[in-house]
Amino acid sequence: MRGRTVRDVNPAQPGDDPDRHSLLDELEQPCATCGGTGSRVDPAWEPWRTRLQELADAARRARQKAGLPPDTPVTGLGQVIGIHGEPGQHPPIDIPPAVVEAERAIDDHMDARPLSYQQEICALCRGAGQVLTDTGNQFIDLLERYGFVRTHPP
Repeated sequence: MRGRTVRDVNPAQPGDDPDRHSLLDELEQPCATCGGTGSRVDPAWEPWRTRLQELADAARRARQKAGLPPDTPVTGLGQVIGIHGEPGQHPPIDIPPAVVEAERAIDDHMDARPLSYQQEICALCRGAGQVLTDTGNQFIDLLERYGFVRTHPP
């Protein structure tokens, strides 16, 4: 029986047999919570993003109907023309009311963003994207038994 080499511990390298598993393949697996990405999207943002897309589509349609270029940015018009958040201010007469209302709705929606971060570090894998397998936990237990210290709980 041959001893393990550095290649046995390292992940696959160019020229390796794809069917050959490394020691790390036996010790780690992708995190099921984040799918191996190390982060997850806060679910509070999904309905907010969906509504923003609906408002942006409505603003584009209003711009097209008014003969304005649909590919111009659809957010921030209220601030550009000085009507956002200022009662009594009126937009220039050449901007159709449907466009103004669509832009105001987008501005208001932007102000109502969720307070949380869009992406959070995965609590299970702590951003690594990998978690220990049962074999990996047994390996850590063996290392602890011989004086190595576990840096985090399983």
